[in-house]
Amino acid sequence: RAKDAEDEKKETDGVDYSEDFFAKPAFLTVSGQLGGETHACALGDVYTFGPTFRAENSQTARHLAEFHMVEPEMAFADLTSAMDNAEGMLKYVVKDVLEKCKEDLTFFNNFYDKGLMKRLEKV
Repeated sequence: RAKDAEDEKKETDGVDYSEDFFAKPAFLTVSGQLGGETHACALGDVYTFGPTFRAENSQTARHLAEFHMVEPEMAFADLTSAMDNAEGMLKYVVKDVLEKCKEDLTFFNNFYDKGLMKRLEKV
């Protein structure tokens, strides 16, 4: 088929971006992660928090193209210490949410999941 003006706009340097995820040139890096790895080697455990981009195009309601994420970088960690770290963080977050967001959790417990509060209190 012949390219129309819209197709021409989406083509840059001979690359047709119309079928790509963002339908235009995008320049994403893992620079935060690389910096975190360097810092972890010098300082021990470090955490990065920032925007993360999903590489694949997913149109489901459960997948976002961009979201914020906490990512630990732990130099010389084995699987057990990584699991201990994840468990500790999860326990901390659940405890904090139980203390600071009781009204919201009560709402979810009453209208969405009758056992939610009991399960969270066991964490």
